[in-house]
Amino acid sequence: MDKDNRKDRRQPMRYTAWVAAGPKQLYRCVVSDVSESGARIVVEDSSQIPNCFFLFLSPTGRARRACRVAWRNATQLGVKFEPSLAEAKRLDAAVHPSIAPAQDAESAAAETA
Repeated sequence: MDKDNRKDRRQPMRYTAWVAAGPKQLYRCVVSDVSESGARIVVEDSSQIPNCFFLFLSPTGRARRACRVAWRNATQLGVKFEPSLAEAKRLDAAVHPSIAPAQDAESAAAETA
């Protein structure tokens, strides 16, 4: 029998949501289980999904969670909920510095000023 190392209990569900991968880049997904700290989502192709994203829980995007990918396979992602997308990206860069996203011009200019 496999040991489950999760600290929070997962609740099975089947809920349609959307991954906001970037401006005007929404991918439909299904939340298959959720806990206080994360979720498992099912997507058509997980390679299209970035390591940090917003999970829109409503069509308007008002209900959302910042997520960081903990694991992935071809059609599923395990995600950890973060306090903000900026925090998710910061943590991802700390764990995977070689794949950290490039800074945008405005952020780079502010740091050099």
